[in-house]
Amino acid sequence: MAVSNLSLDQRPEPEPDATRPVATSADAEAALEAAFAEHYARVYGVLFRLLGERAAAEDLALETFWRLWQRTPRDRANLGGWLYRVALRLGYNALRAARRRAHYELAAGVAAWEQSAPPDPARAVELAEERARVRAALAQLPERDAHLLMLREAGLSYKELAAAVGVAPGSVGTLLHRAAAAFEQAYGPPGHGDAG
Repeated sequence: MAVSNLSLDQRPEPEPDATRPVATSADAEAALEAAFAEHYARVYGVLFRLLGERAAAEDLALETFWRLWQRTPRDRANLGGWLYRVALRLGYNALRAARRRAHYELAAGVAAWEQSAPPDPARAVELAEERARVRAALAQLPERDAHLLMLREAGLSYKELAAAVGVAPGSVGTLLHRAAAAFEQAYGPPGHGDAG
């Protein structure tokens, strides 16, 4: 009988990895709780800035920590960098899925979900337009530049930024400066994009 046909209870335990210390379940839970307490707010912040929806950001932040539980990285020295990289990948996957879904819904003539009216419709429109301009400007940047700006805005240190995007820590300042200049050029001056 093939291993894939066995139920979860019948599957053999995987061979322990000799390079990883064997931890008890209590140790693993404590480590996850500590990582969650330390990084959840910033992981959520990165995802909220990327997605613009609280529920989606919360779901993907929890998915990020679920992946940490399932597969702890070998190098825990920069766990924050690993978490932010996983979160960004999940976020971009969610954006691609949403884009595909919107395309299919539009093609099928499915009506958009109705949302309750915001207390101040003019302010809600203004904020939506501003978010759309920021996302459009970020979309024009190279992926690494967009990642650097979003992660820095979320409060990551240069060391965490370097680990998250895979660059040398000494180059983060220069890369951030260049990314900010490219963003400002893509974003345009105040009032850019306003009808008038």
